[in-house]
Amino acid sequence: MPRSPAPRPTRLVMAEAGCRAGRSPEPMLQTCPYLSSVRPGADPHLVYLTDTSGPEAPTGPPPPPTAVFGLVGLDRAIVWQDDAEVLGLLRYAASGPRATGELVTRFGAGRVSAAADRGWLQDPGRLCREYRLVSGEIEVTAHCNWGCVSCPVATDPKPRRTMPMPLFEEIIGKLAAAGAQYVTFQFFNEPTLDRHFVQRLEALAARGMPLALYSNASALTADKIAALQRTGVLKHLIVNIPSAEETEFNVLTGSRHFRHTMGNTEAALAAGLPVQVVVNGVGARLKRNLEGVERHFTPLGAEVYPSLICDRAGELGGEYAQDVHVAGRLTGCGWPVQHVNISVAGDLFLCCNDYYQRETFGHVRDGSIDELMASERAVSLRRKVFGVETAPDDFLCRRCHNQLPDFPGRDFRPIATFG
Repeated sequence: MPRSPAPRPTRLVMAEAGCRAGRSPEPMLQTCPYLSSVRPGADPHLVYLTDTSGPEAPTGPPPPPTAVFGLVGLDRAIVWQDDAEVLGLLRYAASGPRATGELVTRFGAGRVSAAADRGWLQDPGRLCREYRLVSGEIEVTAHCNWGCVSCPVATDPKPRRTMPMPLFEEIIGKLAAAGAQYVTFQFFNEPTLDRHFVQRLEALAARGMPLALYSNASALTADKIAALQRTGVLKHLIVNIPSAEETEFNVLTGSRHFRHTMGNTEAALAAGLPVQVVVNGVGARLKRNLEGVERHFTPLGAEVYPSLICDRAGELGGEYAQDVHVAGRLTGCGWPVQHVNISVAGDLFLCCNDYYQRETFGHVRDGSIDELMASERAVSLRRKVFGVETAPDDFLCRRCHNQLPDFPGRDFRPIATFG
């Protein structure tokens, strides 16, 4: 469920009377930037792209015959509405704070009060304080044994580092207390190189915390496969195999681990592990390599799919460069409200595309996950991501495809910026 400070009740009549009597300034309201609107049966529908479970759509009952639009918030549930003026109200109050009295005059006290009670209209100071924790993305190691052309590691590898077990155990405890649904060990690294790999699985099992394991499988030995079976923590094993042809594989990964990766992935499938194989690439080469990987692994029981093209917010050039430069107000993204990225040193940072971890908002030992996600620094970052505050020109998200209006897997299409 979304986490948020308890909202204060909105008493419109009393507020207006107090303002007229000069006792207090008139309260302001603004539309929650997390809200998206949908129309019954209209395309494009909202679709959320997830790495571990495929595309997802908002949940909720079918629209009643009288529905004219629906609202979708952090919980991804559609609330159907039969009053088009409610959407007009939310659009009007989306671009900036509006005086409560003005909204009441234009749209009626009943609509304004109902929208405020549901959190669709909020005190401007509350905007972007909510979040919906889905996963903890933990950088258990800060190094990789590949140098893929689709990854910044190829041109600027990081020093070898490993997260100490006591810090990891503290993180897992805090994520469990915050209601995280699963964790990953990923961040431009190879988690099976981790000398604490089996211990980490056991720590997850003790907390009942599932693991989505992203790996190149080059070091996924029989002992590690057995540990995944024994602990039962594996949600999905997602293996990066850009080609089923050895020479092409070596070029794309900067490695000589073709036989290890192929053999270990086959062994994981034979052991009954849920395996997804992702194929990185662009253009005709991706199409050719995808077909080859599908021919090899689909008969063995793996799901095979292409990776979404991404230049890591401008960190990659060449054929992967997307040349994204978003001007004006940013329009929202799911990463800062649904996932907690935690560095090998325990710092919390904005996003999986923040390769250099520039946008941090605390250390895991500074408090609970809820306290850190509700901190002023975290809220300020989310307000920039959602366009409530103006992001600086060099802000990471201005270079990211998640901010493009036509990006098909947007988590949010905020009413303030989409008609």
